[in-house]
Amino acid sequence: MGKRQVKQPPRRRPRWRRVLLGVLGLMAVGGAAASWLWEPPEALGGTPRLVVDREVQDFGYVPFEAPVRAVFMLANTGDGVLLAGVPRVEVVKGC
Repeated sequence: MGKRQVKQPPRRRPRWRRVLLGVLGLMAVGGAAASWLWEPPEALGGTPRLVVDREVQDFGYVPFEAPVRAVFMLANTGDGVLLAGVPRVEVVKGC
């Protein structure tokens, strides 16, 4: 007479994986809903208008790698919110 093999129940997957997946899913849905519900700054009304005191600064002859400094006065003359980012600076060589 042989030994009877007892069937073991199938292994259950850890419950924390399902909980973690559910929490991450809720966070993704909540983040998407929040970004969709927030109004962009342009929707607040008004039109911004940027006024610069000058567009070009001529330093004349400057030795290579010599530090120079320029100050531009910027003003928002419009009635909307003006969002300023990183300015684009173009260095013209040999002019």
